This record gives sequence, structure tokens and C-alpha cells, in this order.
Amino acid sequence: MARISASILSFLFKARQNKESDAVMIEKINKALNEKRDRFDILHLDIEDGKFTDYKGFSISQLRKIKCAKKKEAHLMVVDYKKYIKDYFHLTDMFIIQNEVIKSDFDDTISFLRKNKKFVGIALNPETTIDEIRYLSKIDLVLVMGIHPGAPGQKFIETTLRKIKKLKELRDTHCLRFMIEIDGGMDDITSKKCIDAGADIIEMGSHLFK
Repeated sequence: MARISASILSFLFKARQNKESDAVMIEKINKALNEKRDRFDILHLDIEDGKFTDYKGFSISQLRKIKCAKKKEAHLMVVDYKKYIKDYFHLTDMFIIQNEVIKSDFDDTISFLRKNKKFVGIALNPETTIDEIRYLSKIDLVLVMGIHPGAPGQKFIETTLRKIKKLKELRDTHCLRFMIEIDGGMDDITSKKCIDAGADIIEMGSHLFK
């Protein structure tokens, strides 16, 4: 059975649209997480720098106030991922770095995170191919973006299913251990398609918290 990773990014966008204070937003997030605690397995933290994406995501001070006992994964949609790993190190159990910004010394980053008992993942934007990943044998997770990084509530890109199937085939063929996660555009219908294609983790935000 696939696990559910709960994204709280929609709360941040709504708070900005409604000009809510951090205190109001955090209260809503904590209430929603408590109400839905039996419906998800992982807390997904979207962290953006305003460079890789055209907006900034959650700050350290905001995330420190979020109360959730579940395992946490930080999706770093940032250019300088080493800085953000350092800044957010104590707030999460896994760091997921975008493949598009990975540098040639990424082996050192993997070694550092493993040494400190952190899980490591790589994320792929819709236009990035599976063939561009160099570290499948060394990582714990591949996060496939089913939408372009940006606002929650976007429509799922159906061609993403081919990526999931190819990742599963590579994993099975080469006896690899990475998990496959899908991020973006998830509802009851699209999540079933992704699970059937081979996804192990469904990241869900807007649909989960409706």
C-alpha cells in the first residue's frame, strides 16, 4: 500500500492571498494536521528560495512552530542546496534535492547526510528525464514532479506516469532500493494511476485537506 506524504504548501499560499499573520496560518496548519493525522504517514515540507522558483516557501521560524510527530521530508526547490541543508538540518529526516541544480560533488553531500543518519532524495521537474539521474544506486528516494513547481492545485501532467513506470523498471532490473514518490496534482483518480504505475508515496496537499 502506498504511503501518503502531506504537503502544507496550500496553507502558505492562502495565508499570503488573505494577508493572514504567521500565527493564524500556523494555527490552521496544526489544527489540520491533527484532524488528518490518521490519513497521512509523512509530513512534506516545501522549501523554496525565490530563485529556483519564483516565490519563497516556508521559513525556518515558521516550520519550527508546526507540530507533527510524523517523519518529515524537506523538498529543497533551491539553488544553493548545501546552505539550506545546513539551515534546515534539525527540522527534517530527509532532504530531497532538485536534480537540475546538483553539482559534481554531490557524492560528498550524500555521504554527509548518510553519516548524520538523514535520508537522501532527488527530485525531477517535468522536463527532466530519468536518464539525467546519476545517483540511483546511492539514494533513498526519487520524487517525480507531476506539475511544474509553483502554486498548489495544478492539473496533473499525465506523461508523468511513463517516468514512474520507467523508474520502477530500472529499480526492479538493477535490484535498487529507492522509493518512488509523486508530487503534484494528486486526487483519488490521479493517485490511483500513479500507484498502479509503481509509486510508493503519494504527496498530497489541497485534496487531502479539503
